[in-house]
Amino acid sequence: MDNKKSNFFENVPLPDNEQLLNCMRCGMCLPVCPTYELTKLEKHSPRGRIRLIKAVAEGDLEITENFIESIEFCLNCQACVTACPAGVEYGQLVEAAHYNIEEYLARSGRVPLLKKILLGWVFQRQWRLRFLSFMMYLYQHSGLETLVQATGILKILSPQMHDMSSMLPELKWRKSYPILKSGSTTHHRHIKVGVPTGCVQDVFFNQVNHDTIDVLAINGYDVFTPKNQQCCGSVHGHNGDLEAAKKLSRSMIDTFLDAEVDYIVINSAGCGSFMKDYGHFLSDDPLYAEKAARFSGKVLDISEFLVQVGFIPPQKPLNCRVTYHEPCHLVHGQKVKYPPRQLLKALPGIEFIELAESDWCCGSAGIYNITHYDASMELLERKMNNIISTGAEYVVTGNPGCLLQLLYGAKRFGCTAKIIHPVSLLKMSYQNGNGQIHS
Repeated sequence: MDNKKSNFFENVPLPDNEQLLNCMRCGMCLPVCPTYELTKLEKHSPRGRIRLIKAVAEGDLEITENFIESIEFCLNCQACVTACPAGVEYGQLVEAAHYNIEEYLARSGRVPLLKKILLGWVFQRQWRLRFLSFMMYLYQHSGLETLVQATGILKILSPQMHDMSSMLPELKWRKSYPILKSGSTTHHRHIKVGVPTGCVQDVFFNQVNHDTIDVLAINGYDVFTPKNQQCCGSVHGHNGDLEAAKKLSRSMIDTFLDAEVDYIVINSAGCGSFMKDYGHFLSDDPLYAEKAARFSGKVLDISEFLVQVGFIPPQKPLNCRVTYHEPCHLVHGQKVKYPPRQLLKALPGIEFIELAESDWCCGSAGIYNITHYDASMELLERKMNNIISTGAEYVVTGNPGCLLQLLYGAKRFGCTAKIIHPVSLLKMSYQNGNGQIHS
């Protein structure tokens, strides 16, 4: 690629020229692309976006409003990567485009206020997110939320804001984590497992983290959960904030490698996908390249870890119908398709029902359901219709963004199924009627 002619910026990562050339424009990506399905526009298809990125990279097109709109409308679900016969790493291309768009907007002073608040302030420090969650907790439990809904004032001021406010699940009091929890003495494996608690997972689904820690300990693993963890950088990385993503990545690497853990087990698909890519993401960092690769080599999704390394089959039957929604960054980003199903099918009393279009994006996609609310809701309605048709009592999914989206979808589209993380269902199966854990 001739960088002198490129309309991208030299100080941020450029799209890989070989990847751009590998796209054969065969169209295999079209049927699996949610945004192409919504619009039927070539610019909203993976091959269309690749052609636009290539044109900017070769100096044939400037970074225009049309280009920005096309890239930012992408969910980055990476279903196209799974479908591509040429193995084009579309996710890397679109993220490089995001970094350059972010640089372009910063230089022209046009970074959206919402993005500044979310990426530049909220997700930079975990305490800020926790503070906001505490304020939301007070809003929900003080009666103010009930008053606002009863008056309908928010709907008058902004119907979309009214709808988006309903996305928040009921917040529970956040419980602290044990720094080190020893594995069950009956099944002790002498394996030290580090658990990143995440940002969104920690705030909205704190119990999922506790269930993860408990399940790992029940299965004989020593669980390390360090205090003062920050975001892993995935929110920033997927939205173009390169420097913040690198800073947070380095902090995560130091936290867990210094603790000499054998594995790093993650219960958030989006975070896991990003952390498994640290080796590539920091490959040009002389101080962290080797450490990043070593860190990534230890990362496994919770379902992947339990199936590969081992877990104790539960004995208590649950006697319920269960279906599974596949998080995009688990099935397409990490290529983890079968372990969650193997885990669920190992639970006694489970009737497992395959979900139609189980790997079709639910529309959450990080902050996409905030920045592109209407498109997100179209995808969510399609997902909820498929869920309702299964008649399942539980919908299982392994990503906090998906959990938030599906919980909202259940309220919006009248679905009675309970939305739950797979590790929480496994914890239920380990419990007896008194809520005690079998070890």
